[in-house]
Amino acid sequence: MSEASAPAASRWDRLVAKYREDHRHPVNHVLHVGVGWPIMALAVVLVPFRPWWSLGLFCLSYGIMWTGHFAFERNLPTVFRHPTTPFVMAWAVICQMARGVRDALAGPPAR
Repeated sequence: MSEASAPAASRWDRLVAKYREDHRHPVNHVLHVGVGWPIMALAVVLVPFRPWWSLGLFCLSYGIMWTGHFAFERNLPTVFRHPTTPFVMAWAVICQMARGVRDALAGPPAR
């Protein structure tokens, strides 16, 4: 199939491609997925109970993820160029996870 007839990439596909482009180094990927995101999730859960701890964890998680960009990728984090992109990506991931849970609970499609 030629490129002219290839379907246009969706916005989600473009965001994922950009994420992969900016997170090629395996250490940076681990710092994001294995360390930064779980700390961020904990920060979100703690907001109503310990708001100051939540703020500290929020800053810590971004610091860890930025270290991955500066020390390993040698690139600028996306949030510096496009401040809303990380939040849009997080929302998109949450929506896809919710769809997956909904589909799993609904069971197999009827024939």
